[in-house]
Amino acid sequence: MSPLAPVENGQEMAARLRLACETHDVSIGAHLDRVTGYADEIARRMGLSSEDRLFITQAICLHDIGKIGLPLTLLHKPGRLTPAEAEIAKTHTVMGHRILAGSPWPILQCAAQIALEHHENWDGSGYPYHKSGLKIGRDARIAAVADVYDALSSPRAYKPAWEPDQVVAEMQRLRGVKFDPEILDVFLARLPVPVVAGEG
Repeated sequence: MSPLAPVENGQEMAARLRLACETHDVSIGAHLDRVTGYADEIARRMGLSSEDRLFITQAICLHDIGKIGLPLTLLHKPGRLTPAEAEIAKTHTVMGHRILAGSPWPILQCAAQIALEHHENWDGSGYPYHKSGLKIGRDARIAAVADVYDALSSPRAYKPAWEPDQVVAEMQRLRGVKFDPEILDVFLARLPVPVVAGEG
């Protein structure tokens, strides 16, 4: 067996699982493409190896795979979620990890960690396990920056797209609170990053 076979197989499985996400929520594809681009740019600026960049860009598409277990009425609800609805929505991290964990393929191992930890915060205030600082995996810390940047920059059912200066100001406010300061600084240092805003 070729030493590259596990990577290749992991890529195919990641692609198929992404299709499952898009089958459940047809609006998510553009969001996944943008987040992948931002994450790859962060990884490149951090000087990560081509293999690490491959793993991150293939894996990050599955960061919200746990949402296939949530109803679309919840995911696309206009306006704020109730506290009870918000708690249900938070379960997508654990559900995503359950779907991906235990794989022998590095891409899916990376995806499992991202799915579980991309809503953990640098200061420990996130979920599901209130991890903090370097206890949060590097790839999940990269995913958090990429995901939030796109979420703020793009229109959602509950809000319009924010202006670029508003996005940067909010992310800087959350430096060292939600985001790893070093990763955020790497990302923001060379903005503007090209954004194709849209639903998703």
